[in-house]
Amino acid sequence: MLEVRTAVPGDAQALLALRNHYIAHSFASFDEQPLSLEAVERWMEGYAPAGPHRLWVAVQGDALRGYACSQRYRDHPAFARTIETSIYVAPEGAGQGVGSALYTRLFESIQGQGLHTAVVGIALPNAASVALHRRFGFEEVGVFREYAFKSGRALSSLWMQRCLGAARG
Repeated sequence: MLEVRTAVPGDAQALLALRNHYIAHSFASFDEQPLSLEAVERWMEGYAPAGPHRLWVAVQGDALRGYACSQRYRDHPAFARTIETSIYVAPEGAGQGVGSALYTRLFESIQGQGLHTAVVGIALPNAASVALHRRFGFEEVGVFREYAFKSGRALSSLWMQRCLGAARG
């Protein structure tokens, strides 16, 4: 049975393995070097069990199947009501509803936090991620073409956004 819960410090090693998998085997992460456990632990410190910046994990038995998070988009005060989301599903969890379960919990948890917009950048091609984000109400706003390089390859990202409904002004 899949459980989606707030990440805890004990998840750091499994999160490290998942993140490093995507660094080594895909272009979904623009990182080129494996992360250290200390780097993942510092990253995890940016999230809290309440508030707009959340980190959720999906676990099945003892196995981490994925994570989703909402983080500060930019430090400028003008972006205080905007979050950037991120979601990664372990290869063995793909196509099993893990991403949907994570995003359902994430978006439920940030309701009432005064947020107006969620944005996401998706390295292309990634049809599964684009489809997931569309299912959760994200709309395409544009593509940054060949704006990053990893392993000698030019990468493009589709940017999408979702209105979260907090009042303007």
